[in-house]
Amino acid sequence: SLSRCQMEGSGSPRSRKLHFPVGLWINSPRKHFVKLGGRWPSAISVKKTAKGKRPLKVETFLSAPDLLTRHLLVRRDSAAPALMRPFRGGAVTHNGVAIYRDTVLRPGDVIGMGDHFLFLYRDPRVTPAPPLALTLPWQADYSTTCCPSGLVDRQEALRQYLGSTDAVLKFHPRHADSLLQEVISKNSSPDSGGGPLAPAYLLSLMIDHAAKHLDPALTPQILLKSANMIKEIVWDNIKEFGDKHPTQNSTEPEGEISTSSVLKLSADLRPLMFWMSNATELLNFFQVKVEALEKEWEFEAPGDPVLTADMDTCSEALAQLDVIMHTFQQCVYHLTKTLYSLLPALLDTNPFSSEDKDKEKDGAQVSALPPKVAGLVEVYRCSLMLSREACLSPPLTSQTFGYLFFFTNTSLLNTLLERGEMSKDGLFSWSRAVQIRTNLDLVLDWLQGAGLGDIASEFMKKLSATVNFLCIPKTRLIQSSWSSLQEDHGLLSPSQLHHLLTNYKLGPTRAPPQCWAPPPGTELTGDIFESFLDHPPLILPNETPRLDLSQPIPSPELQKEVTRLRTFLWGLDQDELPANQR
Repeated sequence: SLSRCQMEGSGSPRSRKLHFPVGLWINSPRKHFVKLGGRWPSAISVKKTAKGKRPLKVETFLSAPDLLTRHLLVRRDSAAPALMRPFRGGAVTHNGVAIYRDTVLRPGDVIGMGDHFLFLYRDPRVTPAPPLALTLPWQADYSTTCCPSGLVDRQEALRQYLGSTDAVLKFHPRHADSLLQEVISKNSSPDSGGGPLAPAYLLSLMIDHAAKHLDPALTPQILLKSANMIKEIVWDNIKEFGDKHPTQNSTEPEGEISTSSVLKLSADLRPLMFWMSNATELLNFFQVKVEALEKEWEFEAPGDPVLTADMDTCSEALAQLDVIMHTFQQCVYHLTKTLYSLLPALLDTNPFSSEDKDKEKDGAQVSALPPKVAGLVEVYRCSLMLSREACLSPPLTSQTFGYLFFFTNTSLLNTLLERGEMSKDGLFSWSRAVQIRTNLDLVLDWLQGAGLGDIASEFMKKLSATVNFLCIPKTRLIQSSWSSLQEDHGLLSPSQLHHLLTNYKLGPTRAPPQCWAPPPGTELTGDIFESFLDHPPLILPNETPRLDLSQPIPSPELQKEVTRLRTFLWGLDQDELPANQR
């Protein structure tokens, strides 16, 4: 049942024309809906459907200039309290507070629609009727704003909020741009002090508050603005890095690279790895929020141009985070460029040489390795430290090292196949193969100890298979047939196997045995070299965000930054108040 009376005012803001229905009753125990709005043939409709009966409609007309065609939805079933939610753009208050999403209705609550209607929610099953949950505008008592105790209570609440460990960052919509600028500008580098994931965490707090408590139109805008700001910073970092490390002649060997050069490269890569990690976490968080927005929009009218524009904005925000691709490309490019100069040491270093053993070792972490091999491992070690310092997500860490090991395998294998046919190198011989195998095992053992053994073994298996083939004792190899060798070393293509056998160093006067000849018709025209174009593709992680906002703020550094931002926002509020109200 619904009744209504009208009150006429004299024109002041608090006494303007109000339509005040004294009761909104939902009597049916079955689930049903109440739709409220203007410019409908039925402005309020209560619908219920019982099995075998025609739908029952009770209609009441509302008319006001600020009522939308679809303004408010109220729904309830017997197992849960009533819920209400405004349709997009509908101005609705709950006990005097503007709402934008599902809100629980309890008897005594006052619902405001636009500037002209108030409804009092009653549940006939609850007796006696509870009191109003809200002091009506014309009954407001302002004494609490002036008395000392009220002031003390507000100061205590502010103090508790500023120092709270709850993952909450409240702000007014008009301060969204200022807050966004403050978050990005003060947390734009790995040395900003907030921790490795500070930008992602703080922006997630901001977006979470907007998505839960503010106008839904604001969330897509924050998503897009933050993504654009991040992209701009990343491009600046890439340009700065490119100025320090030009790419000219990047494929030409540069001779030996010192540990200090590797460490400098690592230091210069820190900002890129920092933003690759943060952009990945934000992408995961954005995707979750966009999915939640899509579910909310299911209540709205299909094809609404405003909602379509919002979805396009969200899609654009997600697309802007393709900076992850660019940071990944820059990091692996310059790491592989450094690897390229160091990889030949694996083929040329004799791990059994006393001269190599007595040389000064590079770095305590890899001191058990021959110096030149240690230089190679130093690149892997610095890459691992970079990913750990940046808290790079495990899937992206695996892909980064997968690419580095793919490059290691392809570059070394091609170099081995190319140099093996040169008589002066003698790489296709048992003695040199044992040295290469030992160096490779030293590297793989170190990677295993660092937790990268499985990835390395997967991407370097063809190099290992080739070296294992060359390590077959000569006496056994010369007795092996083509078919048995092909069966035992299936990772090698016929062209590669034929190349190895044709150029194998049996001795100055000894020809390859006849049993090595491939059967007639064997396809041997294929390229013996591996293609760098077959690298694994970058697959952006699509996983549950690691930033759990249901838990307390996770670190003292983030707590300090959140408290600073809360104080910053409080200062903005104070600046807008008259001097006598601060």
